[in-house]
Amino acid sequence: MTTATLTCPANQDRSQADDVLRAAYRQVFGNRYLMELDVQPSIEALFMNGDLTVQGLVTALAQSETYRRLYLETNSPYRFVELNFKHLLGRPPRDQAEVSEHVRRLADQGFEAEIASYIYSDEYLNNFGIDGVPFARTATSVVGESTLAYQRTQAMDPGYAGFDTNGASVLQTSVASSTNPTAAGARKVVGGGERFTISWTSRLQLGSVRRSAQRSVVSYGSLSKTIQSIQAQGGRILFIANA
Repeated sequence: MTTATLTCPANQDRSQADDVLRAAYRQVFGNRYLMELDVQPSIEALFMNGDLTVQGLVTALAQSETYRRLYLETNSPYRFVELNFKHLLGRPPRDQAEVSEHVRRLADQGFEAEIASYIYSDEYLNNFGIDGVPFARTATSVVGESTLAYQRTQAMDPGYAGFDTNGASVLQTSVASSTNPTAAGARKVVGGGERFTISWTSRLQLGSVRRSAQRSVVSYGSLSKTIQSIQAQGGRILFIANA
């Protein structure tokens, strides 16, 4: 995991440019080994010649077919968005509204627009500029970020020698219920037969009561699918608690 900002101004020396290039690959592709990736010499050449800023390099890598293959085509939209926050903004999603916004953008505007929305945001420019490599900003305490941001960053960290893999969302329950992901993970280990109550509101009018609060009681094994189903219908999770 990249934990320091690297910058690469125009006319940099070759050694500095190589360091920045490696850091960008490592950050954007979730610490995967370069040998696993389809390196694009034309993009690297533009960067090494000073014709591409670091921001442009990050965009080219994140919008590449390799990134699409590794993270979009093999994951749910929720997991894909979760990883985009980590790789491109250096933090986990803060709340369900952020995740929903990006899932909708992916569905309505497509892959490239979803990627660009992070890299050309004010948040990105304020933290990394055009010549900084994104890094894990919430790996330590950060002013303006909650304790949950640190906890979620730790939950998503595969370790120094690990890398971001395909699979189920790590933070779905935590983000939907505004809870510590470590506690959610502990429940998974202990509670194979444990049951949970999900309180949620529907965007649909139910009889004469609009957006009536609903409750669903499910097993841990059904928790993720139930959350996805509620969100797919436009519902909003109010809280998740032990039944």
